[in-house]
Amino acid sequence: MSDNSSELSRLRWRCRRGTKELDLLLLSYFENHYELMDFEKKEQFNQILMLQDPIIIEMLAAPKAIEDLNLRHMVTEILGSDQGLIIQ
Repeated sequence: MSDNSSELSRLRWRCRRGTKELDLLLLSYFENHYELMDFEKKEQFNQILMLQDPIIIEMLAAPKAIEDLNLRHMVTEILGSDQGLIIQ
């Protein structure tokens, strides 16, 4: 995946999900960490962005239940904890 400016803009746009909580979490994580990530982590983050919002919310609410260890680790990094997020 190329890190040119149009690709970064496209990814930034994909972080905007339409719910305040997801927007804040995903955009903040993207802005603060994406450029420092290695290729594998970028791919994991992109994999999360390809999911539908209800699935992402479910993952954020219960990160310990995520079977894919790489995605579980990425969600834990996004949250800053392995404790689930409560979205009200």
